[in-house]
Amino acid sequence: MTSAQELNPRRWLMLPVVLAAAFMAIIDVFIANVAAPSIQKDLGASTAQVQWLFASYVLAYALGLITGGRLGDIYGRRRCLRLGLAGFTAASALCGAAPSPTALLAARFVQGLSAALMFPQMLSVIQVEFAPEERRRCFALMGGVQGAGAILGQIVGGGLISLDVLGLEWRSVFLINVPVGITALVAAGRLVPESRSDSARRLDLGGVALGSLVLGLIIVPLVEGRQAGWPWWVPVAFAAAVPAAALWIAYERRVKARGGSPLVELSLFRERGFRLGVPLVLLFWMVTSFFLILGLYLQDGLGYSPVAAGLLFAPLAVAFVAASLSTGRLSSISDDRLLVVGASVAALGHVLAALIVSGAGDAFPGLPLILAFVLVGVGNGLFMPTAVGAVLRRIPAAGSASGVLSTAQQIGYALGVAGAGSAFFSELGGRAGGTAYGDALSVGTLVAIAVALASTVLALHLRERPAGEPQAAALK
Repeated sequence: MTSAQELNPRRWLMLPVVLAAAFMAIIDVFIANVAAPSIQKDLGASTAQVQWLFASYVLAYALGLITGGRLGDIYGRRRCLRLGLAGFTAASALCGAAPSPTALLAARFVQGLSAALMFPQMLSVIQVEFAPEERRRCFALMGGVQGAGAILGQIVGGGLISLDVLGLEWRSVFLINVPVGITALVAAGRLVPESRSDSARRLDLGGVALGSLVLGLIIVPLVEGRQAGWPWWVPVAFAAAVPAAALWIAYERRVKARGGSPLVELSLFRERGFRLGVPLVLLFWMVTSFFLILGLYLQDGLGYSPVAAGLLFAPLAVAFVAASLSTGRLSSISDDRLLVVGASVAALGHVLAALIVSGAGDAFPGLPLILAFVLVGVGNGLFMPTAVGAVLRRIPAAGSASGVLSTAQQIGYALGVAGAGSAFFSELGGRAGGTAYGDALSVGTLVAIAVALASTVLALHLRERPAGEPQAAALK
């Protein structure tokens, strides 16, 4: 861990570079959704291929995060950050030049793997290069960047397609990553110092295989289950994940006992903040499913264009970024209290949103719903960066920890989409129009309300480590 005497004087210049990598990874989760109708028309893609445009990226991203974090421990965080940036930039160019749906899906899969390699390095670099008292500010900035990426994905994507820059239509939403990626790649080489773990020696291939199997058994059914009508193989996959996870844990313990470097350092879970924080992050990230069903309500229900719908998200995004940035200046408030406040405000915002849209009919509810958006944004902005900081605060710099945390975020998002999406479409049935979509949004939002309230309860238990509790062994 970096001491006060060893702090990199250029660390604040370096931070925008690693945050740019995070921004690229997040914005591409959402930007392709806006481009999907244009892609389907231009390339003649089937409905299933359009669905996989999103799923291929998310699956590759979620499956690769733990391995990506561990690769940074072993081979160097700057090296893996730059390799991820290079792969992501090249895959973006291939997406923009794709001549067929199959080529586009393959490039999207490579994009997801590249994002999984570069994203965990951001968390690890912050842990390595910044003093403990500086990290809360870093995580606040990170939260602001992630929130901006989620919203701007819809606004920028819709804007680029509408402007039809150079006649590129949908291809511009991918090609815009190329100059950004090249700039970040060059800057990372000059500003980000190299670091690696002293304890990690080589990649645990057996752990990678078993871990990928477990995550695949969880994430594939979550991503594909609802669209496939929840077929028989979904509960079978979930059931199989339990013994597979037990086998993975036993294997990792065996690797550690033999003096090897396991993919996941199980000693991380000895630290109470990490042990409780990872489930808390997974749980609260389910709340982000609200953005998906809200987009369906605005575009399919009320008939707004992608750009107009994105602009209606703007108050939520501004509130999220402002609240996220404020957490860096709230050092006098303990993490658990800030988490309780954030989750409670988010729950209140979702309750108000559900009540407002249920009686709005076919018109946009106007200012009352905007105010509910602001509460949702403030709650999420207070909670999300604080949760990341609380989980990693006592953990020495470790790609393994970053990978586990990032994977928990993606599983939470997939769980939320599966739950809220199922509730939304079950309520919608075959109906159309603003009233029907408003009713469906109200029902789907119940998932976010329940999750936010449960997160409030769990956050109450995320206290400071009691005296005498062992801390996770140093992993750097």
